[in-house]
Amino acid sequence: MPCALYTAMPPEASSSTGSVAGRRIRPLPAEQPHLTRCTKLLCSAFLTLLLVAGVVVFVAYLAVRPHRPRFHVTAFTASGIPSGGGLVVLSGQLTVRNPNRDIAYFFDRFYLSVEYRGADVAKDRPLTAAPLYQPPKTTSPLPFQGVEVSAGEDMAKDAAEGDGRVEMTVRVRSRIRARLAFWGNRHWHPLNVRCEVAVGPDGQLLAEYLQKRCSIDFF
Repeated sequence: MPCALYTAMPPEASSSTGSVAGRRIRPLPAEQPHLTRCTKLLCSAFLTLLLVAGVVVFVAYLAVRPHRPRFHVTAFTASGIPSGGGLVVLSGQLTVRNPNRDIAYFFDRFYLSVEYRGADVAKDRPLTAAPLYQPPKTTSPLPFQGVEVSAGEDMAKDAAEGDGRVEMTVRVRSRIRARLAFWGNRHWHPLNVRCEVAVGPDGQLLAEYLQKRCSIDFF
C-alpha cells in the first residue's frame, strides 16, 4: 500500500489568533497625541517663565547695582610703646561706608579684636552699644578707646628694631542684613572685617595706613 504523503505544520507557525510559539503578541499601545501636545505646552510655558524671571532679575540687578559696605581706618594710636612698659592702650576709629544708592544696611552690635604677632591681645571687646542702621550713601564712625593690651615690651622691641614699625591687625565682627526700598531681608549674615595697621616708635599710625581700606567677608 503506498504511503500517504502529508506535511506537518511546524510548531513555530503563526496561527490566526496572533500567537507565536504559544505566546500571545500584545499590540503596541496606541499613541495619544493630546498628551504629547500638553507636555510640550507645559515645558514651553515653564521655560518661558524661567527666561522672563531671569531677565527681570538681571535688569533689577543692573538698576540697583548692590555694593558691599566699605570699612576704612581713619585713626589709630598705641599709647605706651615709647616707654617700653608692659601695658599699651589702643585707641582709634574705623568708618563704615554704605556706597549704595537704594540699599540700606542693618548691622548688629560690633565687636573688636586686635591681633599682634599671630595672637589675640584683645578679644571681642564691645565696639558699639547698640545695633546700627545705615541709610544709603552715608558714612558712620566706629570709634574705640582705652583698649588695654599687655604686650608693651614686645611692641617696644619691634619699634626699636628694623624699620621701627609695630604691625597689628584690627578685626571687627558683627551681623548684617540689607533692605531695598520697602523690601527687607530678614536673614542675618555674619560679617568679618580685617584692618591691617602699623604704628611707628611714637605709637602713631603710619601715613600709608591712614584711610586704608579693610578687607571684608560676608555672604
